[in-house]
Amino acid sequence: MKRIVTALAGCALALAARAAKVETPLPPAEKIPELAASLLGRIAAKSLPAPDGTTVTVGSILDATRTEACLRTIGHAQGWPASWLVASDATLPYDLVMRVALAEDGTIEDPSTIFLAARSSWDDAAFDAAFKKATGAKPPHERSRSLVIQTFTKKIATRYIYDLSPTGKGAKGLLALLPEGSLIREADGIDLRDGLHHTFAIVLVRPSFVPADCATDEGRALGHRDDGGILLILAGEHALEDSLDITEVVRSASGTTLLPRFACDPGDTEPGAIDRLVDAKFEGREAIRLIKVDETRARSRLDSLPVEIGVSMRDGVFRVFARPAGR
Repeated sequence: MKRIVTALAGCALALAARAAKVETPLPPAEKIPELAASLLGRIAAKSLPAPDGTTVTVGSILDATRTEACLRTIGHAQGWPASWLVASDATLPYDLVMRVALAEDGTIEDPSTIFLAARSSWDDAAFDAAFKKATGAKPPHERSRSLVIQTFTKKIATRYIYDLSPTGKGAKGLLALLPEGSLIREADGIDLRDGLHHTFAIVLVRPSFVPADCATDEGRALGHRDDGGILLILAGEHALEDSLDITEVVRSASGTTLLPRFACDPGDTEPGAIDRLVDAKFEGREAIRLIKVDETRARSRLDSLPVEIGVSMRDGVFRVFARPAGR
């Protein structure tokens, strides 16, 4: 699977300085992505205590895109060679504070100080109070202080693009009957009382895996999910008998096209846990069952979604259907 990490962020900055800074050449613009990747690689796995009593990894607040934005903001604010950076995610009740300084060779030093602090207006007095509370020490005496605040208005969205098996001619089983870009999410035999073998399946079209933030109540309630187009499939032994795109039915009934994939496990909050789960192709993790057909009526309800799906006989032919539950 290919990992796609997108920082959905509107940004704002504020700068407070006690005195004019000495002119210092900015890092070259073309070097910022490299500097950001290097810095993030050294701090992403670092765990920090949050004001709400939880433990938070830096990588859950900053990704490569956000780190690059922070470094560019420091440059725009004339904050080199060293600034105190406040990275503020508006979806969180606390901010990340760290020292960002250039080394003599033009790289970025390991932050000498890094901590989480309660959301603040972030002037000099607020910084001094937060520093002392987090470190137990007096703030460093600085002839001039550059305090740069970078605000992100939306949380980081992370998803993984599935590596898909070939479909169509040359593929095996049900995959041979499906269009390009298909993933069989779930498939079961269904008895339609005609003496023939039929397969009833949920197929995702160009799907992605959307992990939950299992450190939150909302994330644990939703669990990890799949996204993409949604097809309902009925197949015989050698041919596709019927298919129906139910993406909009699911969206209109539930407000989303996300389908449950896995419940949160306790270890899912550990740094790199989801990457390892994906790399292992979900080995050892039991998927949430989406369909459980009532054999007497050949219908089911999509797990946790208000959508009823099934098979019915119309004009002497078996057809799949989907509709909001209760209709």
